[in-house]
Amino acid sequence: MRKFIYDFITTNSEKKWYPWLLALLSGTFLGLSWHGFLPLVFIGFVPLLEIERVISLDSKRFKGWRIYGFAFLAFFTFNFVGYWWLWYASKWATFGAWGANAALMALPFLAFYHTKRISQGKFHHIDFVCWWIAFEYVHMFWEFSWPWLNLGNVLSFTPSLAQWYEYTGTFGGTLWITLINIYFFSFMVNGRKIVSIFFYLLIPISTSLYMYYTYEEVGEEIEVAVVQPNIDCYSEKFRYNARTGAQNTTTYIPPQDQVKRMMDLTEQTITPNTKFVFWPETSISNNIDEDRTNRSPDLLVIKKMMAKFPNTTLVSGADTYKIYGDTALTTTSRHSQNIGYYDVFNTAVRVKDKEPLSFYHKSQLVIGVETIPFPGILKAIILNFGGSSGGLGRQEERDVFANGDINVGPIICYESVYGEYVTEYVKKGADFLTVVTNDGWWDDTPGHTQHLAFSSLRAIETRKDIARSANTGISCFINQRGDILKPIAYGETGAELGNVRINKEETFYTLYGDYIARVGSILAVTMLLVGWSRRKNALPI
Repeated sequence: MRKFIYDFITTNSEKKWYPWLLALLSGTFLGLSWHGFLPLVFIGFVPLLEIERVISLDSKRFKGWRIYGFAFLAFFTFNFVGYWWLWYASKWATFGAWGANAALMALPFLAFYHTKRISQGKFHHIDFVCWWIAFEYVHMFWEFSWPWLNLGNVLSFTPSLAQWYEYTGTFGGTLWITLINIYFFSFMVNGRKIVSIFFYLLIPISTSLYMYYTYEEVGEEIEVAVVQPNIDCYSEKFRYNARTGAQNTTTYIPPQDQVKRMMDLTEQTITPNTKFVFWPETSISNNIDEDRTNRSPDLLVIKKMMAKFPNTTLVSGADTYKIYGDTALTTTSRHSQNIGYYDVFNTAVRVKDKEPLSFYHKSQLVIGVETIPFPGILKAIILNFGGSSGGLGRQEERDVFANGDINVGPIICYESVYGEYVTEYVKKGADFLTVVTNDGWWDDTPGHTQHLAFSSLRAIETRKDIARSANTGISCFINQRGDILKPIAYGETGAELGNVRINKEETFYTLYGDYIARVGSILAVTMLLVGWSRRKNALPI
């Protein structure tokens, strides 16, 4: 095999089509790994590393820009293959998402090239690993955050192989995958023994499988319920059809009828022993004034229902707002001539008989849909990627909802993609977690299954059970090993009772978070500085 690869490289490395083919192969391999072809992720960077090697050795100019260009092509392909389904929500605007993310993903490869050149290859591609980790880490915090394709997420489709994430989080997976790519590249170019590569592959796999089959779930069980109303978010949920731009005159379901559907499903399902019931994101779509909740007809009928179940706490998604009057108290405040400044929120609301309402505001917002990155520059031109665009308010601190001494962390939709972010619910006292989401924007494509899979990683990282309520599916329960239990199929209407465990212990990852990413980021900058310093000192006086 290696002889065939070596002969192919020797024969074709100087041909013009060679780097183009490698870039397309790299992006395709990485993208397909997000659709169940897991082994491809371990060789996905190998063609890109070969492009960097060939260009570094030739005598042509603009090496850095050429490497960046081919990396952009590879990552554009990765984005396209990995989440082509975004097209269902935003059509042509999706090209903007693929292109912007590809342009950002190519930057660590450019940084790696310069670090390698300055240090004269002293770090043996470890600089590539650290720059990639640094990129993924930064990409989780800034205005254009989109960690969907962070490499460690790929193990979400096989949670039995990701059990060690309770110690490392997804950056442990990123570290492992990038190192294996380097080993395969070294095998291809330098003849590294293939036996050693499989040794490094099998140790994490066998360790994870051992942890998976020997893990004993922690905590006392309680009964909870998840509701899946299956209301189409384009034609039924809202008056405005975000896909066609038309008004839903015949298919629109009024908000009170949507609430009634969920109330009916709830009353048909729960028992006097049910501790929590979960409704999806934006289930209550009639805007609620958080300071005047008694004016909401939806909340009044929901409270009346909950009076029949005094032992049960309802957690529902809702659209809410807060009025500030003459002063803009936040950077996301909007202004109206009638009420002054106010904020609109994507909210989780807690309803329990004879207790005050509680609100949690979604804080990891979807770019272009719920938040405008760099609003001073892009507010007028930002692309709308599906749903209602605009800048929503957010909440700085995580929160938990209680039923007696049992606490649940209310994760809203996209927040479930962020590992360290979710641990903040646990630090606030969450005994288990819920994900309330819509997931209907992409139809029955891999989009909703990828989003569901990421929740398995959150369960492993925190060793907390998860109750997941999705508008169109998939609603389910996820145990502490990341197994998906009692799923309600996509596109079905229903509700399901299940048991979750109350685990008050905290994992190593919960306590220390993305320490691998922080160390990797520091090392990346350090290697660049060390390489620059050595090169400067080596120059003749």
